[in-house]
Amino acid sequence: MKLRRAFTLIELLVVIAIIAILAAILFPVFAQAKVAAKGAASMSNDKQVTTAEMIYQTDFDDIAVLNSQNDQDSPLLLNGMYYKPWAYLLRPYMKNGAILQDPLTQKEPNSLGVPDDVLWSYRTQYGYAFTVHSPVSYVGGKFVANPLSQTNLAKPSDTVMFIMKKSRQGNGDWLWVVDGNIIWGGNLVNPPGLYSDQFTTDPVVQPNSVVVPITCWGGYPGTGCSAYASQTEDEGAYSGGNAQRKAGKTIASFADTHVRPMSLSQLAAGTNWTRSSTAWSTRVTDKTKYLWDME
Repeated sequence: MKLRRAFTLIELLVVIAIIAILAAILFPVFAQAKVAAKGAASMSNDKQVTTAEMIYQTDFDDIAVLNSQNDQDSPLLLNGMYYKPWAYLLRPYMKNGAILQDPLTQKEPNSLGVPDDVLWSYRTQYGYAFTVHSPVSYVGGKFVANPLSQTNLAKPSDTVMFIMKKSRQGNGDWLWVVDGNIIWGGNLVNPPGLYSDQFTTDPVVQPNSVVVPITCWGGYPGTGCSAYASQTEDEGAYSGGNAQRKAGKTIASFADTHVRPMSLSQLAAGTNWTRSSTAWSTRVTDKTKYLWDME
């Protein structure tokens, strides 16, 4: 009769220990791979949003999408006012509204009784560089949104368009209304080098564009800008709403539709911005390197 040899307790414990060690080594690698995959998906989303904008422009004589439009036909109200943000205006050119949400963070929760893709077009996680493409100017005593012809872009590959932005995640919709028009609903990002308010414009941007005063670049604690309430530094609290969720970098698309991850310093090229800058001291210093204008 042939005897069967079983594993001893020591041998089983050794095997279990080896498996545990391998798991400890591999789990962080798997986690990193998962984050990398989400980062790639985020770049793809930003690319698709930019492509939707390009298709929109072909239907509107190369004119960029409005940053927002007051419209009684809008499906949602913001602080009691009807309006359609840029992402809602681009919905016919998007196959899936989920591309407006960043895989590197949680999707915006929906408790408003509208389809997810409608909600996400109001609560986007990519922001529009509106001061470049649809600036709000002070004309004839009124503030007017002025979407620009993209044929006038001097360097499309060096002109930002859509950028990873802060996510609300339970924080309220922030609203800025001028002359009865909503020009900011949290779907936009501010450029570096501008510090303005609803009564002034800054000539560094061509054409002049107002920017939202509490979402400036700079303004770290003690430097004088309140920024986004309840947002972290990675969520763009002190960089105009430009978030940095991809390994400490943001994801930016450009007017030629290419997309790349960028540090805030790269995004602020051509300015004197540093992490400790005050909001009012951050200015454009080299227009040839600046990524936030038509030139």
